[in-house]
Amino acid sequence: MKNLIKINPLTSFCFLFTLIFFSSCASKNGMNTMKVSAGTISNTWKVSDVSLEGFPSGYEIKNVFDMAPYQSFIGSTWTLYGGKSGKIILSDGTSQEIYWSLINNGAAPIFQFKKIDEGEKAKNVASGYQLEISQATKTNLTLRSPFTLINGHNAYIVYTLVEAQ
Repeated sequence: MKNLIKINPLTSFCFLFTLIFFSSCASKNGMNTMKVSAGTISNTWKVSDVSLEGFPSGYEIKNVFDMAPYQSFIGSTWTLYGGKSGKIILSDGTSQEIYWSLINNGAAPIFQFKKIDEGEKAKNVASGYQLEISQATKTNLTLRSPFTLINGHNAYIVYTLVEAQ
């Protein structure tokens, strides 16, 4: 069988060097590998701010988490127990039991929760919500709820939570 491709050793060396160089740079600068523990998230939080990131001017968001408009979450209390149960209470008194968990497998950790109605068990609820965690300390938590717009661009509702006093 004939060898159809001839590779110059210098070309091979340059290609290999470039590949190693760029892969080492990507591992240091490109990926956010923050890990978040349940112990960090378990707390009683107060939503201090909700903002929109990447939405076009005039874009209307009517309802989030099938509960209320996003503005209604300002001042809400999120109680996240270590056993992964919890509760969201809006400032108007609307209350929702939740079951939450964390995913630490990708570029950004994910906070996910399911809404649990009275008499339901978390294992029987198939749908829920996932939010990216962009900051997590014992006193501050920032969650980003992703949306894909019609034009294919990503936008986020950003929830800033602080430890409730």
